[in-house]
Amino acid sequence: MFTLTDDACVIVKAIAGQTAGGREAGGIRIYDGSERGTDFALEPADGPLDGDVVLEQSGAHVFLAPEVADDLEDFVLEASVNGEGVVDFSFGTNGPQGMTGVRSTGSGA
Repeated sequence: MFTLTDDACVIVKAIAGQTAGGREAGGIRIYDGSERGTDFALEPADGPLDGDVVLEQSGAHVFLAPEVADDLEDFVLEASVNGEGVVDFSFGTNGPQGMTGVRSTGSGA
């Protein structure tokens, strides 16, 4: 099952608070990033689009586009903010040594 780290939950809720959907309905949407040269792309979302898989964890909402939902089934979303305030999301698997197999989305939400 796709999950978020505690840090990712906090950051996703903060992003949702800046959308028209607010923290109650907004979140981030993850979709195929091949047009951007990445495995996945993320963007703030007011709510899910038709067909999205909706996940909620600790009040954070993530909307997975149908084309990526199966690919991310066993992944963990991590998020951090650098010194300039840029958010970096990365995907990994949660194993005995912590996050492994990380694939970064690069800068920015």
